[in-house]
Amino acid sequence: MGFKTDTSFLRFLTMGAMGVRRTIEQLADIGFEPIELERYCGSNKIWSTKIKRLRLPDVLCVKTGLRVEVRTKSKLEIKMSDAPKNPDRVWDAGLRDEDLVAFITSFDSEGGHNLAQEAMFFTVKALRESVVLSKLGHPKSAAEGAEQDRNWPAIVPSRDGTILEVDAEKIIVEMYATPDRPSRRQIYTLRGKTPYFSTGDAFKGGVTFLAGAPSSLADFLSYLNRKFKPLDDLYSPNVVDRYAAIKALPHREDLKKQAVSALEEHISKEPEPRVALEAAGSAASLGSTLGQERMVHFIWDKDADPVMRMEAVLILTELGETRFTHGQLIRIAGEPLFQGDEIRQAAVWGLGKTGLKAYADLLPFIDDIEENVAMHAIAAFGTDTPRPVIDKLVKDLLTDDTRRPPAASEALRIIGNNDVLDALVQESYSDRNIPAWILTTLGRLPPNLVRERLQGTPLLNRIAPMLLMSEGANWLASEKVASDISFLIKQNL
Repeated sequence: MGFKTDTSFLRFLTMGAMGVRRTIEQLADIGFEPIELERYCGSNKIWSTKIKRLRLPDVLCVKTGLRVEVRTKSKLEIKMSDAPKNPDRVWDAGLRDEDLVAFITSFDSEGGHNLAQEAMFFTVKALRESVVLSKLGHPKSAAEGAEQDRNWPAIVPSRDGTILEVDAEKIIVEMYATPDRPSRRQIYTLRGKTPYFSTGDAFKGGVTFLAGAPSSLADFLSYLNRKFKPLDDLYSPNVVDRYAAIKALPHREDLKKQAVSALEEHISKEPEPRVALEAAGSAASLGSTLGQERMVHFIWDKDADPVMRMEAVLILTELGETRFTHGQLIRIAGEPLFQGDEIRQAAVWGLGKTGLKAYADLLPFIDDIEENVAMHAIAAFGTDTPRPVIDKLVKDLLTDDTRRPPAASEALRIIGNNDVLDALVQESYSDRNIPAWILTTLGRLPPNLVRERLQGTPLLNRIAPMLLMSEGANWLASEKVASDISFLIKQNL
């Protein structure tokens, strides 16, 4: 189970995933058709099974073939992770000259991460040509692969403003006034850096590169004129080209008629197992029986690679609700041979809010003998859980079992919608002696929702003390403070 408490790692993972999503939105808004090329690059779900994937850019445009690596920074810099002695982990491994690197700022806020509206783009070629001007930082920890940060010199303004003057030596800007600071002029000395904007241009503080070591920003709008031919790239000698073509085909309406036969032909010929699995997944998404059969082989063959089996389950989740995907995930989740394997957790997770949304099928697993499976099942419920499933969870609160009621209560708290409140209130009125788990669960719902619904009723008076412990009603109940104080209490020696 890969979600042991490492809040720092999760913070950076979340920031990166949000940066990918924002960059995809930006590209889509201007006419590209972007998808995630690197699996899970837009997710912050942590798995302990380490899947060695191809070195891929994060984003692919299925219309133009544009590939984009996204780097999200809390402080905007032209910075890439590098491992100069490891060819598989050098900063530009797997990237072509024409690929882009997007840098986007994430500002920390009380509610989490506040992403800049737009990323800044450089071509890999521009970064490669200026790499002699970059500097390597100190090696990171061994746990991070002994990588180093490679940083290209750049100028990033601290607040919004307008460029007043640009020449070969300097940029003169006017910084706009803020509530606590007046407007002022500032001079930035270039020292060999290339300016990216002209006199009169406006810029955003902490979001814009005014100048840098690379010769120019990327003209990414010019990529809209390109035509991607994934059917041709299926036969490329480059494994990343083949992978990108396979990922793109299910998204190309104009190629649907040819895609299935092309993918089926490719499944048996592809020498790289990871690409062959992806071809099976893409073919299965288009209804191919052969694609489904190959997916089944990757999962159920007695000699199947456990890592590839896990990847196959993640692909099943992405394929969406079909009889095939539903049946496979249910079977995997309940398979005795997979007891103790993270693959059961992945299958259960895939049945929930991030996958098939088959919430009724999560019910048998919320008190699973494996705690990690049970926790994944509980956390997989979404706010869109339908009322019949909610009613079953409420009935579970009434059992004498020691595991089922607390699991159901937590699931209902996570769902936390009006149907949950209505179902709990309805059950409380059906019995003069309100069951303890009904009261407890009511007290764990959002306080404002409960108070509004129960205003003026005796039931509200009974659960009012519990509502004081809810997040939003008690500053010590916030997730951050609760985590911090728990950490502090452990410092007791």
